[in-house]
Amino acid sequence: MTDDEKSQPSNQARPGDITRRDFATLLVGAGIAASVSSSSTAAADIGIEMVETDVEIKTPDGTCDAAFIHPKSLSKTGSCPGVLIWPDAFGLRPSMRTIGRNIAAEGYSVLVPNPFYRVSRAPFTDASKFNFQNPDDMAKLKPLMASVNAPGNAEKDATAYVAFLDAQKEVNKTKKIGTQGYCMGGALVVRTAAALPDRIGAARHSMVGAW
Repeated sequence: MTDDEKSQPSNQARPGDITRRDFATLLVGAGIAASVSSSSTAAADIGIEMVETDVEIKTPDGTCDAAFIHPKSLSKTGSCPGVLIWPDAFGLRPSMRTIGRNIAAEGYSVLVPNPFYRVSRAPFTDASKFNFQNPDDMAKLKPLMASVNAPGNAEKDATAYVAFLDAQKEVNKTKKIGTQGYCMGGALVVRTAAALPDRIGAARHSMVGAW
């Protein structure tokens, strides 16, 4: 994973807010765990019971299918900071859900949206069988990527996703939100932070996707 400090926004963190350094450390571990195995999670390893819910989020352009994940213990202990995960070009799928569970196990409420909801519900393909040299495969992928990368679309989506997080009782709205993007999602992280500078407190992107 890479962390381009110069391209990241600089927000003033309040005491108790998620910090960029802690967030980066957490996400490195989550990403490695997901790339090794999508069947085992940090949550399972340390005995934390998770709640993973398939949700639908209204946006200006339609309805986005997404996964919302948080520790089950929040029903008793209260809320925790929110995290928005921007997937890579293969969208919302098991490995991205694994990353979401691993981050949530550290004490966060995590949203993993399907960035291609305008064109297709998730998952749109089996990433392990995708061939970037195959014109037919690329013909399926390009319209999906174009749908979220079109001017203004990521900003509209990010606003809707953050609003969803802020509406959940499991999200502590006094804490700033962290966001992470993989490969294609890296640029979407930057656009998210630029669109919502008062709400996003930590942003990180990686050039490595999770298979």
